[in-house]
Amino acid sequence: MSGDSIFEGGPVPYRPRQAVSPERREAETVLQQIPGVQGVGEGRDGIGNPAWIAYVRDTYTAQQLPARIGDRRVMAETSGEIGILPVRGEPA
Repeated sequence: MSGDSIFEGGPVPYRPRQAVSPERREAETVLQQIPGVQGVGEGRDGIGNPAWIAYVRDTYTAQQLPARIGDRRVMAETSGEIGILPVRGEPA
């Protein structure tokens, strides 16, 4: 494992020095313009191919997603509303 990986209590490493690909930037730009999209990630579709994961507020938002961006399918993950946690030491 690279020394550039940081684990912050979850199963997915955070790699602050890893550049964002132009394809990822395009997917984020397209998906974040859709009301109800809470976040964008990378994952795999049902048969293991690379896919864009759109974290959406509800099923209505999931129905608004494009089927593909670039050469990857877009998969919806209903997350509900995602709020921002307060910074440690600040009142909630």
